[in-house]
Amino acid sequence: MKAIILAAGMGNRFGKYTEGRPKCLLEVGGISILERQIRTFRRFGINDIVVIKGFAADQINFEGVRYYVDEKHCYNMVYTLFCAEPELEGDIIISYADILFEDQVLKALIDAPSCDVAVIVDTLWEEYYRERFEKPFEEAESLVCDENGYIRNIGETRPEPVNVQGQYIGLIRLSGNGSEIFRREYNLAKAKFWDKIWLRGRLFQKIYMTDFLQALIDQDVSVCAVPVQHGWLEFDNIVDYEKVLEWYKKGTISRLCSLQ
Repeated sequence: MKAIILAAGMGNRFGKYTEGRPKCLLEVGGISILERQIRTFRRFGINDIVVIKGFAADQINFEGVRYYVDEKHCYNMVYTLFCAEPELEGDIIISYADILFEDQVLKALIDAPSCDVAVIVDTLWEEYYRERFEKPFEEAESLVCDENGYIRNIGETRPEPVNVQGQYIGLIRLSGNGSEIFRREYNLAKAKFWDKIWLRGRLFQKIYMTDFLQALIDQDVSVCAVPVQHGWLEFDNIVDYEKVLEWYKKGTISRLCSLQ
């Protein structure tokens, strides 16, 4: 199994904490987010690790990791992923570089029943979001599953509460067939929509990963939800980061995510 980490983000919402550094190099307990992810993958024997870097790419340099560069680093996760399109074959785990996740979350994804496309979903998301946001449902995205655990709707903003059964956290597992599906569907859409509006009013190059997942679902591709309860942290802005630093200092961070 291979891991692909999407680490092209600029981190321009973190003020003094980045100052020209990629946000994946923000540190918690003296260890960067990216290094913590790499260590987590290696604990599970996943040593074939690809990092797609972009902004300040020269600052990201870990041994034993292969690199691609997203020269634009201003579009979005899907565009960044396909900067390493040759790597999209076989069994893969795709991870955003601005999240931390504990071992049990990765284990849940690896051990989940066979599915071409599987994503981690936090069913206790509201408790975490209330720590981050005054109005959590205004920050949440839709996620609706059928009775068999297949996602029917994902990624709509400001959803009705009934349409939020969990939150996608930025971790995906693809089977070999799933990797082929990703490549095929992306390239079919690219041929039609490059530099044009495609999904949810967004330019093709700027579609969100949840938009792409919804496009697959609309093409009858099975996308499975793998439920967890907490076990992850997201770094979207300076408030997120400062809250994590505070929890880490106080020793209360493990109620949301246990770090090693």
